[in-house]
Amino acid sequence: MQSHFATLSLLCWFACASGPVSTMDAADSDAESVDAGSMDATLVADAGSDAGADDAGSDAGAPLPMSVEPCVAGRPMSCWEALRAGACGRTSLDEDFSTGNYNVHEFVLSVMAGVDVDVTLLRGAGAWDPVLVFHDEAGATVYDGEVGVAGPGLTIAPVATGRGGDTAEVQITSTVDVALRGFVTGWHVVDGGFTPRMPTDANYRLTVDTACEPPTGLLTPPNFDESDMVGSYYILPESEPPGLYDRKARCSRGNRLLIQVLYTVATRWAALRPAYAPISFRDLNECMPRMTGDADHATHDDGTHADFTAGCATRVGCDTEASVALANLFVDTGEVCGIIFDDAVVQAEVNPYFRATHAYSTWHGGAERTFMRTVGGHTSHFHVRVKRPDGTCVPL
Repeated sequence: MQSHFATLSLLCWFACASGPVSTMDAADSDAESVDAGSMDATLVADAGSDAGADDAGSDAGAPLPMSVEPCVAGRPMSCWEALRAGACGRTSLDEDFSTGNYNVHEFVLSVMAGVDVDVTLLRGAGAWDPVLVFHDEAGATVYDGEVGVAGPGLTIAPVATGRGGDTAEVQITSTVDVALRGFVTGWHVVDGGFTPRMPTDANYRLTVDTACEPPTGLLTPPNFDESDMVGSYYILPESEPPGLYDRKARCSRGNRLLIQVLYTVATRWAALRPAYAPISFRDLNECMPRMTGDADHATHDDGTHADFTAGCATRVGCDTEASVALANLFVDTGEVCGIIFDDAVVQAEVNPYFRATHAYSTWHGGAERTFMRTVGGHTSHFHVRVKRPDGTCVPL
């Protein structure tokens, strides 16, 4: 499965608990888990009180969605950051309910004005009928699994409800930017007032198709200091705004392009997957002064290289989706010569994506123009190299 990742669309992916838990559905997540209370919300047929639907501008006479409350406001619940996906193109999530601790998975979807979005929930295993529910930012139901708002602002139209089938699908359009909270669950859970559990053998694929192209262009840190140079290299400044990344000041110098690429990716990654932020930039240049424990990074002395970690996203076999998403952010800049990361599964998705989107030669890619490759010792971090000042990626 090839995923096309960029930035700033799916702001959060969560799972809401149906009972007190201390474990996560995801096998390995850097996010924290919070103790949960029971989920006994009810399905209330009260369309007249659904302010969100009215605000969205439903056509006069059109039915309004019922108020559906998968996670009751103010009640303790357990959520974790499960996935980030790109603003544009197709993003897919494969997930399950194997722990038995959750009956709803929650995600936050950012819909951009004038950009059509299609959301599909496909049941894999287990005996359950899939359903999608959406709330607006105020918590009002704008799609109850069968009926959605329809108006000049926001329109959510069902393609398939999921009742009696294996697929729930909606199409979303908006004339303004809007953030929606989406909920993945089964119809038996909704119909039972969110008391029933999901079967532990249940799994699904959630796919979001956003009809736009990934963003391009590089960002420069707002606190970048043109005068702070050592030799011909600039320093990556402290994170501004805070929380995008951290770095070792002794080892944080590179050429201007490297600084811009790292800042751009860190900014987009923090919006894409805040649970994995901040990125930790460990070594750009050879550390100065050298201290006990510093790696011998003579290859970093030309200002085009950087090593960094981002939790599970930069650990082999830990979170393939996150690793691919992060690598593709570097691909999308069009200024990176390649990445060293010893994960063949991730490479199998990233390399075709690079070849499909760029025509330039990579660092050590040969005729195959391999973007991501294996070099022993790169199982817990990414090693990235940007283009040289002459715009090439030839080996040093």
